[in-house]
Amino acid sequence: MKSHLKSLAILLAASSLIASGTTLAEQPKGQVSPGTAEPSYQEPAAGEWAEFMAFKLEKLHAALKVNPSQETAWNEWSGKISAGRSEWKERRKEFETWRNLPVPDRMEKMLAFAKERVSKLEERLAATKAFYATLSPEQRQIFDKEFTFGPHSRAGKYRTE
Repeated sequence: MKSHLKSLAILLAASSLIASGTTLAEQPKGQVSPGTAEPSYQEPAAGEWAEFMAFKLEKLHAALKVNPSQETAWNEWSGKISAGRSEWKERRKEFETWRNLPVPDRMEKMLAFAKERVSKLEERLAATKAFYATLSPEQRQIFDKEFTFGPHSRAGKYRTE
């Protein structure tokens, strides 16, 4: 069952990469198709992303009231969660070089990229589980509520609510 879920996750990731690559290739930046609205989310600049992550982690650390016995687990977890962003952005630049490849070759590269991404997510999940195990029930409730590092959690410059 687990391998089926993993395969499904890889397939979904590859499909979304293919779909987003096709959309980006067809739509010049800054132009919007008739009947569509500009997306409200804009990717933070490289320096701003690091600043954003530091802000969110600092806010979460304070909300959790991490005690000295949890500090090592916090440092390991926060390092895993915030690592790799610039590397990932560099890897995405490879997509432009894939444009001239035959479709099967392009799809193989996208699948390999998706598998790598799933592997990184699995590492982050393992780190999260290890850190989560050190939290008290009250801290877990706070963590469950506050840990929102997805793209929709960045509406506005460093939301504080």
